[in-house]
Amino acid sequence: MALFQLLTGLGFLLEGRAQLAMVMTGMCMSMATALTWFFNFLLAVTFPKFQDAFENTGAFGYYAAWCMVGWVLILLFVPETKDLTLEQLDARFSISSKSHASFALRQCSYFIRHYVLRRPNVKRPVIQLPQEDDYGQRRTDQPRKISFEKDERTAAPLSP
Repeated sequence: MALFQLLTGLGFLLEGRAQLAMVMTGMCMSMATALTWFFNFLLAVTFPKFQDAFENTGAFGYYAAWCMVGWVLILLFVPETKDLTLEQLDARFSISSKSHASFALRQCSYFIRHYVLRRPNVKRPVIQLPQEDDYGQRRTDQPRKISFEKDERTAAPLSP
């Protein structure tokens, strides 16, 4: 249980600071720390009661179920930002949650068909982003596609 708390409780220290503006870093990191301590307290209070009521298997199964729920919610609602330029980040966060959830499910389907079932001819899903004109207004007549794959020659993300 101590290893679980250590590994899940310190994850925000590794990822959180890199994606925040300097103005908000202190406040957001303090909120993340407080939230982590709150859930550590909640786990410490509820685990002995669950262990008595459901034995070890039931207690850990309960927490594992919540981890799976969290994994699905993160998959559907948290966009991937690895190796993206600032322009690509702006484009990625301009997508609606519904479009992102749909893209995440298509990515899951791609992963299963390509890596688990070993089908080589499966195409990787691509996000459709609205274009902007020279004045920053969104155009809906021709959506552009953006790829988040790396260019093999330069090892940098492809620009849209």
